[in-house]
Amino acid sequence: MASHSRLLLVEQLDSAGASLADLRPRAQVLRHAGFDVRMVAIATDGDDDLQHGTTERPLPGIERFEEPGALDRVRRAAESMKVDALVWASAAPGGGELAREVGSRWPSWWWPAGWSAATGDGTLAAWTGDADPGDACVVEGDRSRTGRLSLWDGPYALVATPLHAAEAAALFEAFARASDGRDEVDLVVLAHPDAELEAAARAADLLQRVHFVGRAPLEAEGAWFQHARAAFVALERPLSAGLVLRALAAGCPLLPVGHAAEPVARWLRQHGAAWSRVEDPPPAWEAIAAALERKPAVETAVTRGRAVASRRNVESLGAECLAALGGHSTDERRAA
Repeated sequence: MASHSRLLLVEQLDSAGASLADLRPRAQVLRHAGFDVRMVAIATDGDDDLQHGTTERPLPGIERFEEPGALDRVRRAAESMKVDALVWASAAPGGGELAREVGSRWPSWWWPAGWSAATGDGTLAAWTGDADPGDACVVEGDRSRTGRLSLWDGPYALVATPLHAAEAAALFEAFARASDGRDEVDLVVLAHPDAELEAAARAADLLQRVHFVGRAPLEAEGAWFQHARAAFVALERPLSAGLVLRALAAGCPLLPVGHAAEPVARWLRQHGAAWSRVEDPPPAWEAIAAALERKPAVETAVTRGRAVASRRNVESLGAECLAALGGHSTDERRAA
């Protein structure tokens, strides 16, 4: 594909932590590789249940389409721009069903935007090759800046993504054991109150220490991560790689919850950003206790996590993008 080819970047907000702000660094990567880029976001049905949902304010230069009718609007945007190709960012394998529909009209690639429990090869081939979603991600550097005031009075751990009731029960029991004798440590859940989760907290004798504070606007997310003793992430819904990178950049120890989140745990281990043993159940109370006490192994994982986040920048990923897409002609389709 020739330099300065016209490209439509579509971000499907289909994962917990997905954000309109994810488009800008992706677009910078593509522009760094020499493409002219137009940015479009699709709000997935039910995205009010995700991390940010409709709490995000509009961002200049980004068009936001609601899912009903989004397919036609994306097509019209591509036609009006006379695009040479599309890049579709989504946590769904191969970009999901909407990418299948649009990708048949233009040469199209998938940008893996997060981890999903869904299986299958999907429709579009990833321009990132076999790279893990965490290695295909880039986040804005100023999101991790220090100096934010804590949003909570006292020490806390953070449940940063939606949980199944069974996952919540296991987490609450492990947290209760890990924090035995440390009643000052709260568990803050970035979700609205939920009867099943409250019942699980009551069963673990944690009801007075589990607090549901609602979804976090992106502007507040960094403060939550920066001051948390640890954050828990699950794959109850697809999980944004951007959220994981932002947490690491903020120096927050991350613990995946549930067996479904093993791909996230494996990626953290591969990059040295984990401190629990592979054979531990997810998450083990010992791993939680180590995070609450900030043991040396946890501090090492935090340092390595920050380094991982800093390496996933526009320049490094832009060079990879140019190598992946730069040699393709505009009429070559990259559909699987």
